[in-house]
Amino acid sequence: MHSALPDLSNYDPGMLIGALALCTMSMLIVSTMLCRAAIVGGTQRIKRLLLTAAVAGNGVWATHFLAMPSPGTSLEASYDPALTVLSMVVAFVIFFAAWWIERRTPGRSLSPLTALVMTAAVGGMHYIGISAMNGGTLPAMGAAHVAGSLCSGFILFYAGVLLLRRQRGPWRVMAALPWILGVCALHFLGTPADAPMHAMMAGRTGTNPSSVPLAGMVITGTMTFLMLALIFLGFEYRAGQRRQEDNMRARNFADAAIEGLVVTDGTHILDANDAFRKLVSWSCHDTGLLAVPLPDLVSGDALKLLIADEKPREMRLVTGMDQAIPVEVYARNATWKGRDRTILAIVDLRARKEAEAAMRAISFQDPLTGIGNRPFFVSRLTDLLRQRDMRPRIAAFLIDVDRFKNINETGGHAAGDAVLAHIAVALGRLVPEDAVIARIAGDEFAVAFPADGRNPPAFAAELAQQLRITPDDGRDTMPVSVSVGFAVSDRDTVDGEALLHRLGVALLAAKQAGRGSVREYDYNFDSSIQDRFRMEKEIRRALDRNEFFLEYQPIMCTRTHRLTGYEALVRWQHPERGRVPPDQFIGVAEECGLIAELGEWVVRRACADAAGWRNGLGVSVNVSPLQFSTSDLPAVITAAVRDAGLDPVRLSIEITENTLLQQGRQNMEILRSLRSLGAGVVMDDFGTGYSSLSYLRDFQFDKVKIDRSFIRDMLQQPHSAAIVDAVLSLGKGLGIDIVAEGIETPEQLSYLEKRCCSFVQGYFIGRPSREIAEAPASGALAPVTADA
Repeated sequence: MHSALPDLSNYDPGMLIGALALCTMSMLIVSTMLCRAAIVGGTQRIKRLLLTAAVAGNGVWATHFLAMPSPGTSLEASYDPALTVLSMVVAFVIFFAAWWIERRTPGRSLSPLTALVMTAAVGGMHYIGISAMNGGTLPAMGAAHVAGSLCSGFILFYAGVLLLRRQRGPWRVMAALPWILGVCALHFLGTPADAPMHAMMAGRTGTNPSSVPLAGMVITGTMTFLMLALIFLGFEYRAGQRRQEDNMRARNFADAAIEGLVVTDGTHILDANDAFRKLVSWSCHDTGLLAVPLPDLVSGDALKLLIADEKPREMRLVTGMDQAIPVEVYARNATWKGRDRTILAIVDLRARKEAEAAMRAISFQDPLTGIGNRPFFVSRLTDLLRQRDMRPRIAAFLIDVDRFKNINETGGHAAGDAVLAHIAVALGRLVPEDAVIARIAGDEFAVAFPADGRNPPAFAAELAQQLRITPDDGRDTMPVSVSVGFAVSDRDTVDGEALLHRLGVALLAAKQAGRGSVREYDYNFDSSIQDRFRMEKEIRRALDRNEFFLEYQPIMCTRTHRLTGYEALVRWQHPERGRVPPDQFIGVAEECGLIAELGEWVVRRACADAAGWRNGLGVSVNVSPLQFSTSDLPAVITAAVRDAGLDPVRLSIEITENTLLQQGRQNMEILRSLRSLGAGVVMDDFGTGYSSLSYLRDFQFDKVKIDRSFIRDMLQQPHSAAIVDAVLSLGKGLGIDIVAEGIETPEQLSYLEKRCCSFVQGYFIGRPSREIAEAPASGALAPVTADA
C-alpha cells in the first residue's frame, strides 16, 4: 500500500513548484473561460471552447514535464518526439470534447460524462508522456498505480464539474481547486514510485538524434502557456470593455425610458432607472425595501400572481413625500448580474386618470347650462337610492318648459337657450345644498334630494312659481311657465331609471292638466305600463307574422366621397298603428326578453340581404347589451353569415358603452370571439354613456361613432364642438376610424371633413331605405331635411 503513494523526494523541488503554479494558473483560466463561454453563443462560443481546450491541454502537458525531473535529472534528458507531440494533441482534442459535452449538459445535472472525458484527457496525456520518456514503452507499473491514479483523478474532476454547475457568478471559479488536485493526483499516483524510473530518466541523455531534450520541452510548454495566457487576457480585456459598454448602453437606455424600471429580489430594490427615482423623489443612489414605495406589491402573493398573470395591475405608489399616486405595474423574471431577479416596469397613471376624469366630466355635463346631463342624473340618483340605510326616501322632480317649441320658433334658438340657462341658474338658487340637478333632455330638468324633513309637494309648487318668467312692461318677451312632476321613492326603488320613469309619468299628467301644473306620481294614470303590456304581446305577434323589416342608411367615406357600407335599422309596420318608431318597441323588447329573438332575426336578415348586394359593400348591425347575456351571440352570427354565404369581413357589430359596463370582462371575451370570426366591432353613441378610455385601451375597435346629439349642436355650442374635436383627436391617436352620425347640413359635413373625420352618415348623406344603390355612390346625396 505504501509503495503506491508518490515519493516527492524523487522530484526536483523547483520544478515541482513551477509545475504546481502552472497547473493552478491553467485551471483558473480554464474555469473562468468556461464561465464566459456559457454566456455567449454561435461561433464565439466555439472559439472560446477551442481556446479553453488549448489552455487546459497545454497546462496539463507542461505540468507533466515540469514535474517529472528528479534532483539529479539533467535537462538534457530526451523524449521521443512523436509520442511527445501526440500526448499534447490527445490532451487538446479530448479536453475540447469534454467542454463540448459540458456545454450540452443541463445546468444542475449529475451526469459524470464530462468528468470521465477529462480523466481520459489527463490520463491519456500522462501515460503517453511516460512512454515517450521510456523509449516508446510504458514502464512496469502495478494495477494499483493505474487504477488509483485514474479513480482519484475522476473523483476530483467530478467534484469540480459539480461545483461549476451548482455555483453562480464568480463562485464558479471554485471548480479550479478540485481540478488542480485531480491533475496532481493523477500525475503523482500514476508515476512509478521506484527510484530506477528517475535514474533511468536521468541517464537518458539525448543520444538519439531524433529525441527532444527536456529543457526544450519545458521551454516550449512554458512559452506556449504564456502565449495562450496572453490571448486569454486579450479576450478578457475585450470582453470587459464590451461588458462595460453594454452596461453603459443598458443604463442609458433604461434611464431614457419613460416608465420607471426597477430590479428587485422580491424584498429589496437592487437598482432603478432615473424615471423611477424621479417618480418617488429618490436621489441617484437611493435603494431600499420594495414595501416602502409599493406596499400593495409585497402583500401576500401579489408579486407572484403579477408575474404569473403576465398582465399589468393598477396599484398605488408611495413617493418620498408620502404621496400616494396611481401606477400600473408590469413584472417579468429575468437574469441580472448572473442571478434570477424580477424586473418591474411602472407607468404613472396620473395623466391617464386626469384625461379619463376630464372625459367623464364632459360626458356627464350639459354643454349649454354647465349642469349635469341625463347619465349624470341617473347615476347620482341611483347612488342616493342605494343608500337607504342613511336616506330611506328620495324626492325627485322633473321640470319641463311649457310650449318650448313656440319659444324657439318665435324668438329663435338663442332665445330658447337663454330660457334654459335662466332655469338652470334659478334651480341652483332654489334647491337644497345636497340636491342633484341635471338637464336630462332638450327642455327638461331634474332635481333630486333626500325627502326626510322636507315637504316635496310644497317644493314642487314653489318650483312652478319661482321658475316663471313674466314679461316686463313694454318689452316684447314671451311669458315662460313650467310644469312639474314629482315622486318620492319607496323601499323597493333602487334604480334611478325606474324613478325617472315615474317622474315622466307624473310630468305627463301635469302637462295634460295645463301649463304651470304640478302633479305627483300616481299609479292609476301610469297608462304607459298598460301600453307596454300590450306592446309586448304585439311584438311577439309581429315576430310570428314577419311584420318587421330592415332599412339601410348609407355610410360615406369623407376622403373619397364614396359609400363604404350601410347601417341596418329595424322597422315595424304595425297592421293597426302603422309604422312604430324603434324607440317605442326596442326598450319593451329588452324588458320582456324578446330582444335576443328580434336581434337574431335582424342579424340573419341583414346578412342575407348583404349577400345579394352586387356592390359588395358591408353592413353594420346594432346589438343590444342584453343579447350578450341572453343568447350565444358568436354562434348566432356564425350561423347567420354561414347560411347567407356572406364573407364575415363585410359584417360589423355595433355596441354601446353600456355593453362593456355590464359584465365587461365576459362581454369583452365575446367581442374577441366576434373579431376572430372576421367581423368588425364598432362602438356606437360614444360619449353619451359611461365613457371610459379604458374601453378603447383594452379592445381595439374598428370604428367609434360620435353620437348625433354632439353633431347636432357642434356648430352652435362650443362644448359640443370641443367634445367632437376631442373624440376625433383621440381616434387619430389610437388609430381608430371615427364615424359621425346625424349629418343633416353641408356645414356639418364640411366641419368634419376639415377635421379628418373618416366616415359620416345622416340625412344629408342618405336617409334609410329598403332599397340600396347597386353601384357605389360617387358623392354625397342631395340634402334631406329632418322633417323628411
